[in-house]
Amino acid sequence: MADTVESAVMAVLQSGNSKYADAGQIKEASEKLYSFGLCALCILRYIQLPIGPSYCVRSADAIYKALGIEAKQDQKPDEESLCVKPCPACLGILDLTVADHIVGQFKAEDYDTMDALVGIELPKSIYIRHRAVQIAGRQQNIPSAAENVPEVKDVFRYLFTQQLSIVCDVKANATNDMRIDIAFSHPETATEHQFLNIRKKEPASNSSDRKNGTFKASADRSKTVVLSDLGACADDEFTKHSTCPPPAIETAAKIDSLIFKRASLFIGGRYLKLERNISQTPFVVEGRRMTELSVAEVIGEPLERLIRCDSYNLVGSGREDADVRMLGDGRPFYIECINPRFKAVTKEQIQDIEDQLTSSNSPVQVRRLQVIPAKDTSIIKEGEEHKTKHYCALVWFSQPLNPDKLVEINTLGKNGILLQQKTPVRVLHRRAPLTRPKRLLNVELSHIEDRFYKVRIESEAGAYIKEFVHGDLGRTTPSLADLAGVTADILELDVEGVSLDFPPTPKDTIV
Repeated sequence: MADTVESAVMAVLQSGNSKYADAGQIKEASEKLYSFGLCALCILRYIQLPIGPSYCVRSADAIYKALGIEAKQDQKPDEESLCVKPCPACLGILDLTVADHIVGQFKAEDYDTMDALVGIELPKSIYIRHRAVQIAGRQQNIPSAAENVPEVKDVFRYLFTQQLSIVCDVKANATNDMRIDIAFSHPETATEHQFLNIRKKEPASNSSDRKNGTFKASADRSKTVVLSDLGACADDEFTKHSTCPPPAIETAAKIDSLIFKRASLFIGGRYLKLERNISQTPFVVEGRRMTELSVAEVIGEPLERLIRCDSYNLVGSGREDADVRMLGDGRPFYIECINPRFKAVTKEQIQDIEDQLTSSNSPVQVRRLQVIPAKDTSIIKEGEEHKTKHYCALVWFSQPLNPDKLVEINTLGKNGILLQQKTPVRVLHRRAPLTRPKRLLNVELSHIEDRFYKVRIESEAGAYIKEFVHGDLGRTTPSLADLAGVTADILELDVEGVSLDFPPTPKDTIV
């Protein structure tokens, strides 16, 4: 292991890009950095050793040996660490066990991905402490500490992504599919940058953090602002507020936030609802379930088990009421599987879910279930205003209609009927009180027996069919009750078709 570091040091010396003429000077600089209390990897950083395999050496002793550092017995870290106490420069973030821990957590999630984009956020005190090491380096004639030092973030990214590749076979790439976001915090040093705010003495009108003209230091300033202010702060002014080299710390930085986030997987299809009293999504009012089943749960739960996602959302091309059946070739829908661990879903696995619902005589069935690209989900929204729907309703009239009235209604229905529909009373609590023109493209009424009739309706999207039948206290005109000249009520309603090509039929498919 020491050979790895020694080879890297020799390569730097031979390249002519080193601040040092020979290994003796590197030894002298390394010992001074060691006296600052820096960990083995931060010593490598501040002698400007390029990021590479040397940083993955898991023995502080091996690094010390390669650099010629004689470590004190009481300052030798154990085999699992690179520093006895948390490093005052990197705040313990470069301890290899930190990267190991995060990689272990990622592995446990078992994502079937080959690439990930890694985002890292460090405590702002890292930048204050880096400046303190730089100043101490200049004071003690350590030229490599002054500039072009590999950053903590870049070294940690290297350590983490190397382990990620070895343990999980996942490469760090700029991908839109998988993100790993790691944020560190260090409460012990969280206010070290605040002197920069006070030093600037910005006008009260420029800061929302001022009260009565007195500046209130903020711990939430961005990295960019901190670095900008540090660049404008002279060394002599900096040393008035900060110790150089940076003082020892008692606690290491902690992982404040660790987020594994993958782009959603979309499953599209068409669902049939063969029974009534099933809502499209869970129907809960004041903590009480109003329907036992929902379409979303019947389809979503087996998908959730297969894909191992955090959650799922069903989006339908419109929705029928819970007491309305969805028949015919079904209603177009897609399910968004959020943060899926398993994306390599096969057609056979999807077909199995479809078949299981069929064989179990589930009241919710699916057709054409398939993985769809994210762009195809827009078809559901874009088709909202252009699709047509077919309904069949069982209607009761207060008295039987004479044959002439039946012919009159059907003749009118063949030519289409333009409705003026005010927002129905039943949805006024969640919809704006507007009047919306809606066209029924065809209405066909037929007698069953006595006062019972069947009406078939083809309408444009958004028409309220129940309200068309009974009139909704005069809020829908004309209504079927108006046309019949008697009171009417709707007993049962079925949706028999939604004319939207979704999931989209492949262009080379002959239908």
